[in-house]
Amino acid sequence: MSEPSLLVVVQRYGDVPGGAEAHARSVVQRLRPHFAIEVATTNATDYRTWKGDLTAGLDAVDGVTVRRFPVERPRAWNFKLFERRAFRGGHTLDDERAFIDAQGPYVPELVEFLFKRGRDYDHVLFFTYIYYPTVLGLPLVPGRAVLVPTAHEESAILLASYKPVFHAPRAIAYNTEEERRMVWRRFRNERVSNEIVGVGVEVPVDRSAARFREKYGVAGPYLLYVGRIGVAKGSRELFASYRRWRASHPAHDVALVLVGDAEIKVPHTNGIVHLGRLSDTDKWDALAGCAAFVMPSLLESLSLVTLEAWAAGRPVVVDARSPVLAGMAQRAGAGLAYRSAAEFAEICELLTDDPGLGNRLGRSGADFVARTYTWPRVVETYVDLFAEVRARLS
Repeated sequence: MSEPSLLVVVQRYGDVPGGAEAHARSVVQRLRPHFAIEVATTNATDYRTWKGDLTAGLDAVDGVTVRRFPVERPRAWNFKLFERRAFRGGHTLDDERAFIDAQGPYVPELVEFLFKRGRDYDHVLFFTYIYYPTVLGLPLVPGRAVLVPTAHEESAILLASYKPVFHAPRAIAYNTEEERRMVWRRFRNERVSNEIVGVGVEVPVDRSAARFREKYGVAGPYLLYVGRIGVAKGSRELFASYRRWRASHPAHDVALVLVGDAEIKVPHTNGIVHLGRLSDTDKWDALAGCAAFVMPSLLESLSLVTLEAWAAGRPVVVDARSPVLAGMAQRAGAGLAYRSAAEFAEICELLTDDPGLGNRLGRSGADFVARTYTWPRVVETYVDLFAEVRARLS
């Protein structure tokens, strides 16, 4: 019997930074032994502009066929105008559609492909609810569609245009229990078959805090952040809280080490160290040596790097206003949440003054990841979910 076919639809694919995109690529690689997989995506690498900087047509990434469709126009320069119109009271469905088109990636050829060829595949897996390919493409293949929504509380999710995205698919693969509860509360779509799937985490055996310190000249204790550095990730609030703490407690010589691309200016404050994008080896070495991993973002359906920090045995510090991260930290018994700059300072002092506490929280985090976010469990759950979809189609 031949392998069932699977088309994965995601807005970017390949060597691009981004949580959903990295998630999709990891899932594709893990599902390859079980499905004949192709990827349908755009020829863009930058989600802020959607400029088509890759060649459209057939490509191959990690041995997987990738169909790159051309972005017909980049993100509208006045995108915020369309956003305001769609989010204001009394707006129309036309306002919402104009926002979705302006937000991008605007790829009508990808949607046309799904209309003509989508039913040639046994399954179509869509990543991220908010973008044009999912909003326009998923309703064309509802009986074969599985959605990985990566949803969180934001203004866009209130738009009526997104309701069919959460009711039409044959199944939904949520990242966390917190995400599923939010979606159920918002859309009342409990009838749609679903599982909490998430993503797997693998920890390299060779991790060396000493190697990281020597390579990058980090001598004392440090807090670590890994990811995009920008407004949407809570970076400005993190900088402000850290600077306030250091100014009021200069004796606490604790660095804030940032790993990732900066979309905003990183302040030249004593103690803030921006290393840019690192290799996986350097990232895991950095995690091994940090006093705590800090994740200030509010809008997350799942934070892979937070799971990696726990898998590495490190505690996390999260914003209490993030339902997903704060909820997971509480369930895992592996992190502390702050609601103000003062609480941020108290938590950082506590973890740096008492390394044993951080180690205990980190061990709880490692146990949580080992129980919940492993590739064997993720793959098994996907295989079962797709088998259910095929059974309903037969």
